[in-house]
Amino acid sequence: MKQQDTRGGELAVMMTGGGARAAYQVGLIRGLATHFPDLKIRIITGVSAGAINAMFLAGRRGTLVEKADQLRDLWCALECSSIWRFDWRNLIPFRSALSSIFWRHRWAKRSSIVDTAPLARLLYEVTDSRPGQPIPGVIENINDGTIHAVALVTLDYSTGQTVRWFQGGQIEPWEGPNRRTVETQLTVEHVLASSALPFLFPAVKIGSQWHGDGGIRLVAPLSPAVHLGATKIIAMSTGYQQTDEEASRTKVHGYPPAAQVMGQLLNAIFLDSIDEDVTRLERLNGMVRALEPHERGGFKPIDLLVLRPSVDPGKLAAEYEDELPRNLKLLTRALGSKETETPDIVSFLMFEPHYTRRLVQIGEADVAARVDEIRAFLGESEPAAVAM
Repeated sequence: MKQQDTRGGELAVMMTGGGARAAYQVGLIRGLATHFPDLKIRIITGVSAGAINAMFLAGRRGTLVEKADQLRDLWCALECSSIWRFDWRNLIPFRSALSSIFWRHRWAKRSSIVDTAPLARLLYEVTDSRPGQPIPGVIENINDGTIHAVALVTLDYSTGQTVRWFQGGQIEPWEGPNRRTVETQLTVEHVLASSALPFLFPAVKIGSQWHGDGGIRLVAPLSPAVHLGATKIIAMSTGYQQTDEEASRTKVHGYPPAAQVMGQLLNAIFLDSIDEDVTRLERLNGMVRALEPHERGGFKPIDLLVLRPSVDPGKLAAEYEDELPRNLKLLTRALGSKETETPDIVSFLMFEPHYTRRLVQIGEADVAARVDEIRAFLGESEPAAVAM
């Protein structure tokens, strides 16, 4: 990864997807704010559910401590009804096929499994913006230098391209047949599109094209931060890293239920890519460091810190599944969520207070457990004052 030398010491935070698991990132943010209250996060990037947290940090005014507390309060008050409306009619088999055949009939209304109008209203409220209008807080924070840049990622369903939307900063072009970069003034629609889980959430129209979850084809989630000038990146993953023993242990007996298969698919799309990108960046860092400065050709190492849950969010979700709304619980049970030890699909959908609060607590505890490592990463020689 090539890194310009025009920006020095830029710290970036990159937040991955994971649906309700993104509450864990809120705990990490609050942990950082508690132990490093003066921390300046200059570059903010997010994809999928991480785009919601990224936009909150980029678009709210105030200190990091204030933002962290507000974000914690927001997530801990969420319920599934705050995110979507569920309609069993959207599960009618062959609805999409019928819409193509009977295009003048009511079947012609193409829809997702849930209606995310509640989430849209919530995001307009917390960002103090209107449909199609730029988020004012982002503009203000960039103009006064609070942040350098922010980037979100979507998938353009019409072309199949991954789109990196950015605001602020100078970005190195990294176009390709399956990706493009667009400078814009970010809106709530960009956030909704980036977090639109395929099939479950509806696609969102940006301009003349329909966009969905940016994690679907994203192979390099760290790249927006790199190309925006980051020299240090804190990657906030919602994926639990199993031990060798855990990874080899059977989670389901007999034929795998749909919940197990769908959970593995969601993990592959939204969680595995960050691990692969981290490995690539670490290898590149090793190669660059092995060269003399004059031999690097504009490349330089990028310091990376990965924070991930110390507790498996999928296994944790099984403890709270009974708290899901009745219609959604019936659906997850029908998919076989009770037949697996780690119903990851439930963890993506568990927008319920007891679960999200637990994830926030785990995030805060994980930062506290690694505070010395984080302090060294940030280059702080003395402990920062702890916010009360």
